[in-house]
Amino acid sequence: MISWREQLREAILDYRYLLDRGYGSKPSLDLVTGRYGLNGEERLLLFRCIHPKKEVEMIKGKVKLEEPLILDGFNVGLSLVNAWDGEQLFLCDDNFVRDLGLGRKKGDSRLVNALVSVGELLISLGLKFRIVLDSQVSMSGEIAGKLRRLGLDVSVVNRADKEIIASQGTSVTSDFVILRESTKVFDLVGSFMVDSFDVNKVQDFLE
Repeated sequence: MISWREQLREAILDYRYLLDRGYGSKPSLDLVTGRYGLNGEERLLLFRCIHPKKEVEMIKGKVKLEEPLILDGFNVGLSLVNAWDGEQLFLCDDNFVRDLGLGRKKGDSRLVNALVSVGELLISLGLKFRIVLDSQVSMSGEIAGKLRRLGLDVSVVNRADKEIIASQGTSVTSDFVILRESTKVFDLVGSFMVDSFDVNKVQDFLE
């Protein structure tokens, strides 16, 4: 559980400072972790939620809700499952909501329910979408089969990140690498999490 102590605020500011000056994430994390005595969760928070300002502004400029939506299936589904479980949620510096789960629940049976919930929402809004699952993740084929039987458009591919980026649709994910490389992005799950769950606003510490 992250507690907002003053040393964490200082670590966030120093980490952003180093990234903005071109230092790599790992040496920068090592430096601020040692200086401020960050624990594993605090270090992970910085890695997940703090990015170079130039890249953050670039991503903010790509936010659009245009069809077709290409959903990063495991990313979107796990985000919702973690929210259901009361995991800490963070509104990061790029205005995308993330947790610190790192995919630990990829075998969770509720993944199907989570993606069905998202799919039903998009259908009710009349939006065209496709769910992309990574074949390297265990049970991806079985999950895809269940979703297809419910009428959802699902692709299982060797590299979900490359497929999503190459699709030229709107990438629906919180994966920073995909966001950085995509032409259009949208935080579908995060957009309603902010109003429905307790979300910590990390960017407030950068002001």
